[in-house]
Amino acid sequence: MKKWKIYAGSLNEAEYIETFEGTEEQAARYAWECACEDFESYAGLHGTRDITDIMAEENVEWDEAEDIFNDERESWLDYYVIEQKD
Repeated sequence: MKKWKIYAGSLNEAEYIETFEGTEEQAARYAWECACEDFESYAGLHGTRDITDIMAEENVEWDEAEDIFNDERESWLDYYVIEQKD
């Protein structure tokens, strides 16, 4: 298995998280999950909204609010992987 340096963040530049062992696809998925976790920690700050905020502000149901949230989240995420050379 290859080793990958994971970089992830949101609302700012991605930062080094850790080294991950697996496929590039697995590493990229993990980097995305780390970036999502970082984004969700900012709920209600810096103009970010959670699903309930979107439902209240836009008068939409859960499914539509979730779609809006996912679109907004993706626009804030920053993540990538770099293969570690031994």
